[in-house]
Amino acid sequence: MSKAEEMLRVAEQFRRTEAADWGAEIERTSTIPEGLWGRLRELGLLSLTQPEWAGGLGLGLVEYFPILEEIARCHGSIRMVVHAYNSIWRTVGNGRKEQQEEWVPKVARGEALVAFALTEPGNGTGIDLRTTATYEKGHYILNGTKHLITFADRADVIVVIAKTHAELGRQGLTAFLVRKNQPGMTMEDMPHMMGDKGCSHAILRFVDCKLKEDDVLGEVGGGFDLALRGFLDQSRACIAQSAVGVAAEALHQTISFVLQRTTFGKSLASRQAVQMRLAEMALQVQAGRLLCREAARKFDAGEELQVDSSMAKAFAIQMVGDVTDGALSLHGGIGYCVGSPVERLYRDARSLWFEEGTAEMQKMTIVESLLQTARRAERSNRQ
Repeated sequence: MSKAEEMLRVAEQFRRTEAADWGAEIERTSTIPEGLWGRLRELGLLSLTQPEWAGGLGLGLVEYFPILEEIARCHGSIRMVVHAYNSIWRTVGNGRKEQQEEWVPKVARGEALVAFALTEPGNGTGIDLRTTATYEKGHYILNGTKHLITFADRADVIVVIAKTHAELGRQGLTAFLVRKNQPGMTMEDMPHMMGDKGCSHAILRFVDCKLKEDDVLGEVGGGFDLALRGFLDQSRACIAQSAVGVAAEALHQTISFVLQRTTFGKSLASRQAVQMRLAEMALQVQAGRLLCREAARKFDAGEELQVDSSMAKAFAIQMVGDVTDGALSLHGGIGYCVGSPVERLYRDARSLWFEEGTAEMQKMTIVESLLQTARRAERSNRQ
């Protein structure tokens, strides 16, 4: 049995025997229990993708995605913990050698957590960022605000994207390592979200936050490539795969329900309209799964996957909305009750719409690539 197959069994066993109890506690307290972080670490679910030299299992995305799908069928905050450890480490994993050696093994051992700070209030997530880092006498002075930063309160280090040379556009963005309790950084808790209860988000404010030159992650001006190519492209595919897991669980719960539910003396599952709805849901789930598989294959092969990951995410977040809508509709009023399996899935599904960019952002990436390809073809034909 391969490492990936073994860990898939671990994930399946966890989902069937433990996840519901952990999820119920999270829903009750709106916090992730300390014991859950330790349990996921003990099971090896936090060290799946980190390289073997750092103590991880070194799984590629093709191997990791079935495990992630299984975990995504659990409570949304459980999925968030697993995703945070197995995805965000790639930011520091694309830093200089000494930065990789300092942080990646700590993440693989579950001793450190990395957070990623790109999004800003009132701005987007690209070259319109307003957070700046000004070089002065051997230091960088960081000023600005970030928000919606997941697990910032637990992170040992936060990767912050800031402008160092505004006139250079994308080449003027630089990534910085900001350690916990760094002077000049303050943190403010944000309100709880509609779904993924227990998952924390924070506003980060930087006021003359003084950083050393060694705190530059990678190279000056490399922030765009580090953020997008090094992290966001694969993370978008991971979010898409998570959506597949949520939708697969919603479909499973719905099939179980309609087989048991009777109306006017007939099983709900025997009604053709219900059967057609279930078939449509199953088609959507499998289509999303295959899009994710292609993005994962390209990532593992070292190929460009920006468009594929955007396609996977754009489709999957619409799909998970449609499938959870169908699940709620087929459950009827009982599905709308707090505590029903599909009520929680319905809420958790919506967070996936915003993680690593909305559907509109993904479509902009897709169409930009389509038009660039068409323009290159036109120029080639003219020659």
